[in-house]
Amino acid sequence: MTPRSCKAYYYGGLPIKGTRRKGRLWAEGETLRFNVPEGKGGEKIDLRIPFGKMEKIFLTRDNYYGTDTTLFNLTFQDEDGKSFTLRFAPVTLIPRRRIALQKEWFGYLASLISSGGSASPLSTR
Repeated sequence: MTPRSCKAYYYGGLPIKGTRRKGRLWAEGETLRFNVPEGKGGEKIDLRIPFGKMEKIFLTRDNYYGTDTTLFNLTFQDEDGKSFTLRFAPVTLIPRRRIALQKEWFGYLASLISSGGSASPLSTR
């Protein structure tokens, strides 16, 4: 089952200016979409990552911004075969819902990567 669209913070990893900006994360067809509008000193981000181009996903902790934040690190290849690691965090205001949302997205992306990029419409999770 595909997780619902959610707000997500961009924390870096791409060769563009501006970090820690709020955007939107969603799955559309056979691609993962991540969109962050142009901000103060930061460029617009409009990513379409095909499931087959995702290599791995892992979690890290970041205390730099004053809160204990769980960051997703999604490694993928662009059209030229160059690898990037997108650092982002799906967010909601209520901590318990944020943890559930992050588990749902992590499980979904991990299952896509382990299955070789083929999304299963019926999830056992």
